[in-house]
Amino acid sequence: MRKFNFGILVFLFFCNPCFAKNIKFIQATDVHLSEYNVQNLKNFINETNENYRDVDFIVFTGDNINSANPKDLETFLKIIKKSKIKSYIIMGNHDLYRSNGMTKDYYMSQVRKNLGNYHSEKPNYTFKKGNVVFVAMNGVKEVIPSSNGYYRQNELSWLDRTLSKYKNKKVVILQHFPLLDIEPKTHQLYKKDDYKKVLANHDNVIAVVSGHYHKNSELKDGNVYHIVTKNFSDDRYYKLIEIDDKNNSIYTFLVDNNAK
Repeated sequence: MRKFNFGILVFLFFCNPCFAKNIKFIQATDVHLSEYNVQNLKNFINETNENYRDVDFIVFTGDNINSANPKDLETFLKIIKKSKIKSYIIMGNHDLYRSNGMTKDYYMSQVRKNLGNYHSEKPNYTFKKGNVVFVAMNGVKEVIPSSNGYYRQNELSWLDRTLSKYKNKKVVILQHFPLLDIEPKTHQLYKKDDYKKVLANHDNVIAVVSGHYHKNSELKDGNVYHIVTKNFSDDRYYKLIEIDDKNNSIYTFLVDNNAK
């Protein structure tokens, strides 16, 4: 049984979420694909193909596979390439492990190979929908993966340049690791203040969309709406997110399919 949980912060005011120019996308995070939940992902793709034809894209915000190995990545991509909706991929700490050959370069090259040339093969990338620029951030350590994310200085410098480049656009950041302090130190972001300093230098970021915590939480911090979504691997949760292209209003709807 599908259940919708409506909760939601609206930056300016709550208006009709069916505006013609609204940008709609689905976030699925922490799929943790393994041999035990392949059918859940197949069901999700079938459901989105059938019911969400007005959605602009799907984003998978990390921990797409449970164990960093080429076989599970191949299975994951083989399933989602059947989606009729464009998919964008962010990596999480379960996705990479250099000793298994699961480097950032290998992972993203396989994503592009399977999904098509519309998808970047770089760990950090951008794409546009309407008047909104979406910025994908990596933050995963591939040598010794850890539940603590770490956006290195070169990534933060790239983010700073990107936000300057699109200073006249609204920006939504997509990443695995949240900026919210709602979990123990074992799952937080290393040198989080350095990241926040970059955001503080710009006024065009309206939201940061993430996963990792396996719980649902949404909080406005200054002008930025932080959206953390519950893991897909429990009962096939995913979130519908809608942005009014004319202002900063954001609507989110958590979907629980009770898939056992």
